[in-house]
Amino acid sequence: MSAQARAEARRKAILSRGSDRLAKLTTSARGSDPAYFHDDPPLPRVTSGTKAFVGEESIMPPPPDLPSPSPSPRPSRTTPPTAPTSSSTGAGFGPGVTPDPAVWSEQQQQQFMQALMAANSLSRSPESLPGLTPTDVDPTLPPLDNPLAAMLFPQGDNAFPPGAGAGAAGKAPAAAAAAVDPPPPTRLQKLMPFVHLISMWCLLAYFVLYKEPQAYLEAGGSVEATHGAGLWRRWAELGRSSPVVADGARFLKVQVVPFFWAFTTLQIVLHSVRIFSGFDAVQPPTLLALALPHLPPPLPSVIVNGLKYLQMGSLFLDDLSGLIVGLGFIVLFSGWLAS
Repeated sequence: MSAQARAEARRKAILSRGSDRLAKLTTSARGSDPAYFHDDPPLPRVTSGTKAFVGEESIMPPPPDLPSPSPSPRPSRTTPPTAPTSSSTGAGFGPGVTPDPAVWSEQQQQQFMQALMAANSLSRSPESLPGLTPTDVDPTLPPLDNPLAAMLFPQGDNAFPPGAGAGAAGKAPAAAAAAVDPPPPTRLQKLMPFVHLISMWCLLAYFVLYKEPQAYLEAGGSVEATHGAGLWRRWAELGRSSPVVADGARFLKVQVVPFFWAFTTLQIVLHSVRIFSGFDAVQPPTLLALALPHLPPPLPSVIVNGLKYLQMGSLFLDDLSGLIVGLGFIVLFSGWLAS
């Protein structure tokens, strides 16, 4: 064997011993079991629930794969039973696709809007809740210490917010007028202005045709001037000149009769009928009706009663205007009848 061959054999022996030694070190370090190599799992996709809720990000499922067009068999006459469609299929998702829980359905949106508008609290009346009488308050309503909450959540027709104290009695007319919508007027209520006008004209006709001629006879007037053309001639003179009061009742064309007291008595009767029939309710303006429940105790009653007295004064002026118009008609027609 040559020297070159021996050197090559020695080098291979050294390399083999080093490989064996390295293999022993590696085996002792990791044990006798074989090593298990695996890939790391992929990181989960983090979706922002806030973006999906406010509508900045819409996560839509991938569209279903459409089958390739192929010749379909001829449809039969019998219709196969259709499978019930789920709510996710009707909402636009495929039959096998689960909807994203971050996207609200239409029903959830409606429930959210009802909760915002407090529809559930306002739609329930005390009669529909067990254990509550019509005069009790629904415990599910928020406390009405806030004036704005008192306007948004009324507690009945004549109910008051908690904490009203002794001032609740003074707010009764105002709260009733603000919380209760005015009922539609009845037939008698619609005819009341006509009843007032007819009553005034009947009173005027009674004094013109009966009471004034009687007073004229008692003052020494002629009988011919109390009926027929004589009566109308005396009333027609009021259209041409004013009555003369000089020289006593002899020159008085139309006698003075106690018309004022009869008119006042008739006004009291008519207004009493309105009050006892419940036709004197007033409806304050919108802004005033909202402010009345929150005013100090004396003011609501004063304001509501003041509005009622203003209504009575308006009716009094209407009746007085009807009397003046009726008197003008009598003077006008008397000129035609006397001629």
